[in-house]
Amino acid sequence: MKLPLQITFRDMVPLPSLEGEVRRRVERLDHWSCEVMSCHVVVESEDSRRHRGHEYRVKVTVRVPDGEIVAGDHQGAEEVMVALHGSFDAVDRQLEDQVRRRRGQTKQHPHVLHGRIVALDEQGVGRIVSDAGEEYRFDRGMVDHPSFEQLAVDQEVRFLEAPGRSGREARRVSGA
Repeated sequence: MKLPLQITFRDMVPLPSLEGEVRRRVERLDHWSCEVMSCHVVVESEDSRRHRGHEYRVKVTVRVPDGEIVAGDHQGAEEVMVALHGSFDAVDRQLEDQVRRRRGQTKQHPHVLHGRIVALDEQGVGRIVSDAGEEYRFDRGMVDHPSFEQLAVDQEVRFLEAPGRSGREARRVSGA
């Protein structure tokens, strides 16, 4: 981290054990990204009439070159450590997501193909020709909706491509 950690306690006495836990969690943020520029943690106690005790909120603001990550602003807990861990867990997830996006490691959704059924047999095996003219094999277990028995030759379908033992296979076949 390039700038020193800032910890602010509001409406409560600063607790050394809590400050130590905050410092430990901030050090773990560098695990996800060495580009963390600054971190500001606000620990506050709210006297709430609907609770018997206090409600604690921990707001964590982390600055990175791409912007700012904020967590814990709208959630509270009756125990300060629960609020602290919840906020830092949320920051960890957001920082991890940001690093993965930057590296291009986001989840890629498979491309849905379209085609027509050209053959169905009684053993529960069928063939589809895609709009691009490529042939795919599928069986009863690869059909999502409607059931295999309700499919018909020349019916339009959507499917996902998958490599198979004997060439291309169609998975998650469904009526178009």
